[in-house]
Amino acid sequence: MLKQLKGITGLAALVALTACGGEGEEENGQEANGNDGQEESNEQSGELTIYSSGPGGMAEELAEAFEEESGIEVDLFQSTTGDVLGRLEGEASNPIADVVALASMPPAMEYKQEGLTYEYESEYAGSMREGWYDEDHHFYGFSAAALGLSYNTDMVDEAPADWDGLLDSEYEDQIAIPDPQESGTARDFVSAFIQQEGDDGWELFEDLTANGLQMEGANTPALESVISGANTFVMAGVDYMVYNNIEDGEPVDIAFPESGTTITPRPAFILESSENKPEAEAYIDFILSDEGQEIVADAYLMPGREDVPAHEDRAQPEDIEMLDFDWEFLDENGQDILEEFLEVVR
Repeated sequence: MLKQLKGITGLAALVALTACGGEGEEENGQEANGNDGQEESNEQSGELTIYSSGPGGMAEELAEAFEEESGIEVDLFQSTTGDVLGRLEGEASNPIADVVALASMPPAMEYKQEGLTYEYESEYAGSMREGWYDEDHHFYGFSAAALGLSYNTDMVDEAPADWDGLLDSEYEDQIAIPDPQESGTARDFVSAFIQQEGDDGWELFEDLTANGLQMEGANTPALESVISGANTFVMAGVDYMVYNNIEDGEPVDIAFPESGTTITPRPAFILESSENKPEAEAYIDFILSDEGQEIVADAYLMPGREDVPAHEDRAQPEDIEMLDFDWEFLDENGQDILEEFLEVVR
């Protein structure tokens, strides 16, 4: 039976968030227990601990379906990427998690560089979308979200064609952006935008700030500010939340600007310290399987496999214009860009 694990917050989360970036788009974490240290074995223990950045409903559905199929008992800690990284940081001397799923690529890249991830070539590795997984098989972007212009359809009929359309004076003080200190996807977007646009990108952020651009917490509160009518737009909001709210009848929609945006794969990986590697490998295979990828698609996220289509009621990956960026640049420069962005917007 799936067990929900309660999270920690505070200093440890802030330390990890500063180091790796965070993603505050999900629900608060729920309950946890740990594993006593054991020598690594190829025999299955029948247990698995997963730390996931969600989204909550999808993370739980994947874990429950995996339990039913495999008979392996799952302990799930579901929270934001910042809280997940904070918990991992706090448990560094006595690791508990076996599998980690995040909402942003750079932290997974850093974990690999530090030797903290385990190499596992899934049977589905050959079906992954290009650039959505580690070629050395340390992590797999099993799902992804695109960032766009989320907007309240009761306040405007359509979104501007591009990001600079938000400079229109009629949108003054009506523009939110998820706080990139809390949202790893927003942090990725800001860095990717600056890589493509350079000084012109900084000028746009300055002009948007003059037009009332404000940080509205993580993705959930940012979108809620649009649903409530407190803001008209969210710049760089995650798309799957909008699609889920459309399904619920909320007055929101999303558009993808002409100059490009980011599609952020959500990486899952096995920790090198895991004492349950056979179970962890089975879970990676499951979330990349037909059943796992269908659960991803039903949550309005993009499946990581090329041969599994996204939900028919959402934009398809090939129809979204991408910014010209690379993940290595974001990994190396993201913190400096974040600090400069905060100076501009605050």
